[in-house]
Amino acid sequence: MYRKICLVLVLGILMSIDIYAQNSETLVVPEAVKNSMLMRFPQTQKVPVTWSKDGANFKGSLVVMEKPAFAIFDVTGKIIRVERTMHYSFLSKKIVSQLNSQYPGNEILDVYEVTDAAGLKTYKTTFKYTKSEVFKEDGSIVK
Repeated sequence: MYRKICLVLVLGILMSIDIYAQNSETLVVPEAVKNSMLMRFPQTQKVPVTWSKDGANFKGSLVVMEKPAFAIFDVTGKIIRVERTMHYSFLSKKIVSQLNSQYPGNEILDVYEVTDAAGLKTYKTTFKYTKSEVFKEDGSIVK
């Protein structure tokens, strides 16, 4: 009886290890990508980087000046773009004016400064916009 219980326990442990090993697929990041990240962000020598795939590219997630940042590289280590979070108050007045004219009453939730390989900066914003309309029974909008 004791042997059967031990056998069942050992088989259970081995099966759980095998299942865990199948689910934990390890991402292999090319050395060229790691070296490129280290050259661009020297602090990654001491700060951990979490790697994931972004299509055929590699996306390194790290913290820069206490803010999340992402660097996307191709397989050869060439930088594709860098995304850094920023406070919305640092957006240019032209961008804020454009947002307010197109979406009055918006609430900016997130802003990312995106810099491509050529150094061109764009700004990705996530915002909440609430619009109220009054409808008649027939579904038409009251003007």
